[in-house]
Amino acid sequence: MNKFAEKYFKFLIFTVAIVITSLVYAVALFYTNSAFYATVDDKNNAISVERMINLSSEMVKDYDIILKNTHRLADFIRENPNATNDKIGVFISKTLMPRDLSSFFNRKNTDFVASYVIAPDDIISMTYSNLPGNSNPDLSHFLDASSDYYLNLAKNNPGDVVVQGPLPSVHSHDVLIFNREAIYINGKYWGYVGLTADFYKFLECVRLAVEDEHFVYAIRSSVFNGASDFVWGDSTLLSDRTVGGRQKSIFFGKQRWDLALRVKVTESAKSALNNLHLIIGILYVITLFVVIIMCNYLCRLRSVKCIDLLTNTYNHEYFCSIIQRELKNKQEHALIVMDINYFKQINIVYGHHTGDELLTETTRRLRSVIGYNDKICRIGAEFIIFLSNVKSRTEVERVYGEIVTVMSNNIETKNFSIKPSIVMGSSSTIEEGRDMRELFHKLNDNLEANRKAQKGG
Repeated sequence: MNKFAEKYFKFLIFTVAIVITSLVYAVALFYTNSAFYATVDDKNNAISVERMINLSSEMVKDYDIILKNTHRLADFIRENPNATNDKIGVFISKTLMPRDLSSFFNRKNTDFVASYVIAPDDIISMTYSNLPGNSNPDLSHFLDASSDYYLNLAKNNPGDVVVQGPLPSVHSHDVLIFNREAIYINGKYWGYVGLTADFYKFLECVRLAVEDEHFVYAIRSSVFNGASDFVWGDSTLLSDRTVGGRQKSIFFGKQRWDLALRVKVTESAKSALNNLHLIIGILYVITLFVVIIMCNYLCRLRSVKCIDLLTNTYNHEYFCSIIQRELKNKQEHALIVMDINYFKQINIVYGHHTGDELLTETTRRLRSVIGYNDKICRIGAEFIIFLSNVKSRTEVERVYGEIVTVMSNNIETKNFSIKPSIVMGSSSTIEEGRDMRELFHKLNDNLEANRKAQKGG
């Protein structure tokens, strides 16, 4: 395995490990977010349902005060068709707008009622105002042409209070609600009575603002016979279909109000989600760190099986597998073996550390004379060199001679200067053919012959 292949393998292992780890955590983060939002949605669904039920019930209950007061005034006139305006005013002030201690403790009776209207023959003859200084209320919506629809609706539904509004006042910034009830005496139409209520004061009484600590709200009501809508609050809630949103229609007499609310995302929920993301992020970093360490360990373990870590040369088993693969091509190859004599004695006399330095320097010198694609195997103090794609026997002899030359110089270690004694041998496919066993057999025979010749000399 050359350096490029080794780097590519390590890059592939690290990339796959990091990608798989990242995907696992991405899936975990996705499902954690889904579970978190599902839990929040369940909670928001429960509290939004509860809030909608309580709020709509409270609004209907409070608005019933307006409807009942309108109806009580109509009943008084039915029972007293010839009553003067003064007598009607006394009834309103003492019965419908009491100025006693009870009104202090039960402010809902009068607080959002702006005025009462008496209109015999559809002509307003009297208004009784609850405004400061008894100032005249805005009655424009009782008199304009657009209210004819509501007047006819009241005439056709005797006994029912017909609600018109909320409507912005043309004279002020108030928003008013107009109630009208037709009066029939002995089967004959007498006229109508009306009541104007302050929409914003009504909302104050039901403790409703555009938003509070937990919810945002909206109210929609059609006006001018459904030709347009009055919208209070966040209009987007009226088309919201999220789990935390709720919509409900409330009927006041003949008028429909669409009430909508949505649970606000609280800071505690955001903080909890951020903390969850932080914990997952920390676990991801820790896991990634452990995965990288394990991958590095596996790569080193794999290298130990294939490569000598001291000299970065191949071990014998892996070296043989390379040779078997290379011998299948049509190129010519050669083997050169070099053995350091008396290496065991060097270890004993100079120490193993010096022996290691000797092996490392020997490997460096061998690499300086062989080609980039040539391979080296070390077995103890014996180095086997595989020369790839040789052209002739002369090229093998040239490399052989260069090895002898570079090994003739002393090797300087940290503490000693050693002149190594070596013995060499060679074989090639040019002469011995392509059988690996035959190549190694000839290589060993040549090495032994040279060793004997060296001793004999």
